[in-house]
Amino acid sequence: MKGQGKLYLFVALCVALMLSGAFYFGFFRHIQELLTDFLYTPRLPSTDILIVEIDESSIVAAGQWPWPRQKFADLIKNLQSASVIAIDINFKEQSNLGQADDTALQEAILNSKPKIVLTAELQPDGSVSRPGGTLRGITAEGFPNIFISSDSVVRFSRLQKDNFPSLSFKVAGLHNKDLVEQLALSPEAPLRIAYAGPDKTQSSVTAIDVLNNKIPKEFFQDKIILIGATARDLQDYHKTPFGLISGVEIQASIIQTILGKTFYASSSYLTYALITVFAFLAVLFALLLARPIFFVGALVGTMLLYTLAVFLAFDSNYVLNLFYPNVALFLSGAFVLTTQYSVTAREKKFIQDTFGRYLSPDVIKELIADPSALKLGGKREHLTILFSDIRNFTDLSEHMTPERLTNFLNNYLNRMTQIILRHNGVVDKYIGDAVMAFWGAPLPNTDHARAGVRSAIEMVEELKKFNAINKKRGVAEIEIGIGINTGEVTVGNMGSEHRFDYTVIGDNVNLASRLEGLTKLYGVNIIISEGTLKHIDKNVTLVRELDTVRVKGKQQSVKIYEVIPKSQEQTIVRVKSIFDEARTNYYQGHWPLAIEQFEEILKNLPDDGPIKLLLERSREFLNHPPENWDGVYTLLRK
Repeated sequence: MKGQGKLYLFVALCVALMLSGAFYFGFFRHIQELLTDFLYTPRLPSTDILIVEIDESSIVAAGQWPWPRQKFADLIKNLQSASVIAIDINFKEQSNLGQADDTALQEAILNSKPKIVLTAELQPDGSVSRPGGTLRGITAEGFPNIFISSDSVVRFSRLQKDNFPSLSFKVAGLHNKDLVEQLALSPEAPLRIAYAGPDKTQSSVTAIDVLNNKIPKEFFQDKIILIGATARDLQDYHKTPFGLISGVEIQASIIQTILGKTFYASSSYLTYALITVFAFLAVLFALLLARPIFFVGALVGTMLLYTLAVFLAFDSNYVLNLFYPNVALFLSGAFVLTTQYSVTAREKKFIQDTFGRYLSPDVIKELIADPSALKLGGKREHLTILFSDIRNFTDLSEHMTPERLTNFLNNYLNRMTQIILRHNGVVDKYIGDAVMAFWGAPLPNTDHARAGVRSAIEMVEELKKFNAINKKRGVAEIEIGIGINTGEVTVGNMGSEHRFDYTVIGDNVNLASRLEGLTKLYGVNIIISEGTLKHIDKNVTLVRELDTVRVKGKQQSVKIYEVIPKSQEQTIVRVKSIFDEARTNYYQGHWPLAIEQFEEILKNLPDDGPIKLLLERSREFLNHPPENWDGVYTLLRK
C-alpha cells in the first residue's frame, strides 16, 4: 500500500501542477464562465432605472424605422422630470431628412433639464465614432459597445477605454457623481455584470406611450431613462447568463451594478490553494476508505458541499472557481479507481480526440469497441470519395478581413461537415476551403455510393440557405463544385507511430479530385463518375451523361455524369433525349448535326453550362477537326 500511496501522491501533485498551469494560462476559461452563469439568481431591479422601449408596437404606431430625429426630440421633451436621459441609438450620420431634423434634436438636447448622454461607438482600430453633424460635442457621450466572450455570452463590461467612458459608466456618474467617485473601481478592468434577471426584468414603458403623453410626468421623476431598441427586428439582442437580453437592458444592468455596488470579488491565489487541497483530498480518501463505494461517496459528497459553498459565496458577491477544484478532486479520484483500466482509457480518449470531429457518433462507438481497426497501415477497400471546393474563393477572400473570412469559412465548413457526418461519412481533411470525405470505411457500408451522392445533393441545397443568409449581410453568394468517384483505394492510418492520419490514397482518389475540378469547366455543381453511377439507385436523383474525358495523368477514358438538382429536374427531363442525341453526334464526329441540336436546346436553356461547352467544342472541331477523334476529350489541365 505504501508504494501505491506514493504513486497516488505523485499523481495528485501532477494533477495540481497541471490544473494550476491550465488555470494560469486561461485554459477552460469558457467552461468556468459557463458554470458561473448558472450561479445567477434573480434579484430586484433598481427603481432608479427606467427603459423606454422602441418596441414593435411603437414602430407600428410611430412609423418605419429608423425614426426621424424629431421623434427623439419629442421623447426628450416628455421626459423632463428625469435625472439623466441616455439614448442608446447611433447618430453618427446626419439625418436623411435634412438639417432641420438634426436641429430639432440638437435644440431638444440643449434645452433639456435632465442631462443627455449620446452614444459614441468604439471602432476596431481604437478610434471613437462620435455623433455627426450638429449633434457633435453638444452633450455627454459614452461608448455603448457590448463586449462579448468567446462563446458569444455577455458577462463583463468595460467602464472606460483610453480615458473615454462607457455609456453606462457616464450615466451612473451623472446620476450620482459622489457615489461613483467614491467607488474603488478600476475603470479599465473588466466588470462582471450583476444581472437582475432575464429580459424584461428592468422597469420599462413603450416609446409610443411616452410620445403620446400617456404616462404621468411624476413616473419619470429623478430616474435614469434609457431609450433603446427592443424590437426583435432591430436585432439588438445578446446572449447573457439569463438568456437573450436587449442591448439597452444590458446597459441598465451595468448601471445597476455600479449604483448598487454589486462588485464580484475573486482570488487567483485561493483558486490555486483549492486545486492543491482537492487534488490531495482524493488521495486522503483513497488511503482512508478501502471500499470503492465509500470512496466514491466521499468524492461526490465533497463536490456537492463545495458547489453549495460556491452558490452561497456568489450570492455574497464572491466568485469561487467552480470548475478547477472539482476537476482536481475528480481527476485524482478517477486515477485511483481506474488505474487498472488506464491503457483502455487512453485508447478511447485517443479515438475520441482524433476522430470526434470527423466521424459520426455511431462510427465512433464502433471504433471504441474495436480499436484494432485503427492500427498503423492500410488495406484495399471499395469506397466512395468526395471532393468539394468553393469556386473563385481567392477573389472572395480578398474582399474580406481575416476575421470575417475565418467566420465565413468556419460557418460554411461546419454546415457541409454536418451533412457528411449525418450520412456516416468520414471528413478526411480540409484543404483551405476544400473538403475531402469518403464513405465505406472504417466500418463497412454497402450503400456508400448513394450516401456520398445524397450528401452532395444536400450540400448544394444547404448552400442555397447559406447564400440566402449571407446575402442579407451583404456578402457575395458562392458556388461550389463537387466531384464523386467510387472505386478501390488504399485506406488506413498513414504516417508514423507518433503521428498519423486516417485517410485514403490511390488513383480513384485523384480521379474524384479531377472530377471536382471539371465542375467549373462544365458549369455544374456535381459530377460523378461511371463507377459511382453503377452503385446508386436510379430513384436517388436524375443524372445526365455529360461527356467522355481523359483526365490529366491518366490514359484510360472515363464517362462523367451530372447530378441534376431537384429544382432543375423538370427542365432537364424535357430536353434530355435531344441532348443525348446531340452528345452522341458529338461523340461520333457529326459536328454540323450536333451543332444544330445543341443550338436548338440552347434556346430553351440559354445558361446551361454543358450545352454551351459542347456547342463551343463542336464549332471548334468543325473548323479544326481533331486527329484520330475517338469521342474522348483529353483534358490538358487538372
